[in-house]
Amino acid sequence: MNQPTHNNIPKIKLYGYPTSPFVLKTGCVLKYKQLPFEFVPVHPVTREQIRFSNQRQVPVLSIDDEWKNDSSPIGIWLDERFPEKPILGLSASENKTILRIDNWVSTQLLPARFRAALHWDSAADAIRNGWLLSAAMNNAISIPWYLRVMWPLLIKRADFLHRIVDKLDLEEPLWDMHERLADELTAHLAGGPFLGALSTPSLADLSAYPIIIFSHLMGLHGRIVYLERPELVAWCKRVQAYLPDNPLLVPDDYLKRPVLS
Repeated sequence: MNQPTHNNIPKIKLYGYPTSPFVLKTGCVLKYKQLPFEFVPVHPVTREQIRFSNQRQVPVLSIDDEWKNDSSPIGIWLDERFPEKPILGLSASENKTILRIDNWVSTQLLPARFRAALHWDSAADAIRNGWLLSAAMNNAISIPWYLRVMWPLLIKRADFLHRIVDKLDLEEPLWDMHERLADELTAHLAGGPFLGALSTPSLADLSAYPIIIFSHLMGLHGRIVYLERPELVAWCKRVQAYLPDNPLLVPDDYLKRPVLS
């Protein structure tokens, strides 16, 4: 399907948690493609908002009467439906590179971020970060006060996060892992302005960028190793230039730090 005409704009809804990196990735794809959409917060306990899909995990994206789940397949679907501003490359070779890096983000970079929430390097930072995240969740969809208080522990015990993180080499010290991944992310730039040496952002950039920038913008406590690398800061600025000032799914007043400029 071609880009919709003025009189034929589809109704797009993104269902998810405002703090989920998978949901943020989908939100960045929609914003990059300048597609108007409604963000529908999902209750983390009942998940009643996505009951229609028979899914338990987010994101779920609906376009009119169709829907899909899982951020990478959603990104591919969006590129098929709305090919303007492509995010999957202009050749088979570019497409292969983009999907390879996107898979690396999903299996390495993202789990490493989750690892810090499960294996506390600093209990004080983890608890404060958990409370910041619970406040953002509560702003989107009301959750009981006692769940907000317990949020850091609930995250630490979440089975689905353990299933993701346990696939990592947990013998590798946490900060060594982040330093290594920062090296690998830099290598994935391959000298180009965007990942895969591409000249414009792709699904890979829109997958990695929100994982890194979320902690900065939300004012989460602790090191952000990736933003200690000048080349990665420059890459973040280049990606941000294609997105609105607030690339996240929380209101502006929840952003504790400005975008990189």
